[in-house]
Amino acid sequence: MKAVSAKPVLDDLDRLIVAAVQLDPRASWSQIGKLVGTSETTAMRRVQRLRDSNALIITASPDAQLCGFGQPVLLYFRTSPGMTSGLAELLAKRSDVRYVAQITGRSDVMCELIAPDREYLADVIMRQLPRTGHFSSSRTDVVLKRFKTRDQWSRQLLNDESLTEKVLALHGDTETSDGTPQKLDTTDLRILRGLGSDGRRSYADLATELDVSETVVGRRIQALTASKQLTFVAMVDPAILGFTMEAILRVKVDLSVVDATAHAVAAFPEARYVAATSGDSELVIDAVFRDTEASYEFVTNKLGLISGIRDVEIDIVLESIKRDYHYPLFSRIGSARGHIDHVVATT
Repeated sequence: MKAVSAKPVLDDLDRLIVAAVQLDPRASWSQIGKLVGTSETTAMRRVQRLRDSNALIITASPDAQLCGFGQPVLLYFRTSPGMTSGLAELLAKRSDVRYVAQITGRSDVMCELIAPDREYLADVIMRQLPRTGHFSSSRTDVVLKRFKTRDQWSRQLLNDESLTEKVLALHGDTETSDGTPQKLDTTDLRILRGLGSDGRRSYADLATELDVSETVVGRRIQALTASKQLTFVAMVDPAILGFTMEAILRVKVDLSVVDATAHAVAAFPEARYVAATSGDSELVIDAVFRDTEASYEFVTNKLGLISGIRDVEIDIVLESIKRDYHYPLFSRIGSARGHIDHVVATT
């Protein structure tokens, strides 16, 4: 049975600190304190309390395509009566699944699965999953290019806009590569595995575990982030920060402006995932809003003003079950990661 825990109660300073951490998950305690107007000791203590309760998860998010792990695909399922939660949990327990959510609309459950090759994908969607009997129909969209996987939707809580913009200038909003992706070796994979369980692990800690120098660790991480093979993400239940709505938006775009449109959308803080996909929409967006009114403003006054967007279909996320391989989410019993460990073990 799925564990249920009470949502943590955050005060105003907690919310500001979480927003600062989401802006830069590996920022120093002094940088976080300066951004929210508190001491570095207070920032450190409050973040640790939230992490200990599993209300805040800081992790490394590798780009599966750029890292050579496989092809990301989005699977959408219309479930059989009474099978929605069962299918979501079944998918969440798979080590090859990065993301799972229960949604409204044409589908009841969606997930992102990483397939190492075409034969593997065919086996999953034609044999493994149909045997469960949990769904009546499904469809598959291939992720062609990822533009963003960062949680910055809470940045509007921060008061110092000038300092916020300085942080964003250092890291950027989109994740298209500004370096050359490298073939990962065992050291790179072990670094990814170590950062997956704790995205704020120090160079010194990783160096000790891997039996290499801090310089090697630092150089490898910098190369992986420069090539966008690696990004860092701070995950939190949006509701505890006062954001009550998450949605999956499938956007039809003129083919000549897909790339430009994706970059424009990725610059919006509400968007935490932006990808170009196959199927009946060119872009898929995962976005977080304060409420339905904010989602309306986003669609009409932001997306609606971008030339080339022809249509938007919106599915409400009823519950996020798994994100960046972490399952279960935001529970005191903790979360587990499977995919990076699996890749390291088989590489």
